Amino acid sequence: MNVQRFQGKEIESGFKRSVVFSFWDGFVHLLFPSSCIVCQGELLRTEQICCSVCFSELMFTQFEKAREPTPLDQLFWGRVDVSAAYALLYYEKTNTVKPLLRALKYENRSDVGVFFGKLIGNKLIELKSFSSVEVFIPVPIHQKKRYDRGYNQSEQLVKGISTVWRLPVDKKVVSKRMHTQSQTKLGRFKRWDNVEDQFYVNTAIRQYKHIALVDDVITTGATLEAIIQQIRLISPEIQISVISLALAK
Repeated sequence: MNVQRFQGKEIESGFKRSVVFSFWDGFVHLLFPSSCIVCQGELLRTEQICCSVCFSELMFTQFEKAREPTPLDQLFWGRVDVSAAYALLYYEKTNTVKPLLRALKYENRSDVGVFFGKLIGNKLIELKSFSSVEVFIPVPIHQKKRYDRGYNQSEQLVKGISTVWRLPVDKKVVSKRMHTQSQTKLGRFKRWDNVEDQFYVNTAIRQYKHIALVDDVITTGATLEAIIQQIRLISPEIQISVISLALAK
């Protein structure tokens, strides 16, 4: 058999496999259609997590295009030193971001974190302030909460971000000491009381010069402030940046 005939058969075989896979994918979608997390409508085969309509209604911060300090930058002013800060979405109780966060945290939809983590990763490429980041560190949750939930939602975001950035993830250098009550209904000062001294930082963090802490949603910033303060006790000169899926308005 000559080379051209061999290559032709290879191409034909690849085309047949592609057709079979496409048919099977469509058949599976027909039997087990996916639904939009926000509106519960059936997703098209080209859609993930939420439909195109609901996706278009998400409140993107556009922080990657900002020329002045963003509301997230300002949140930490006078509290802790943050090298760079980014959030993909704005969160309000009435907007379409709420069901996404609920699904990620309480409905076993870890894929939501990975999907939006990839979006965050692509947005961060546009920001030079993150270019020297060496490692991503997910904000930890207590083992009891991890057991109940099945995963740490911040780790799922990091999984998506690191897929784009190809940087290491350190899940051991920062840990949660104790299981604390949910912060959802707490005010700013009670949130601080709830997280103060609740995090442990390993001295191994000294190996890094620039880290990025990743959280799912930032409201008062108390959790990140508590972690950053503990990190500063171990490594005062380290650069610390902050990344979040959503920022509460």
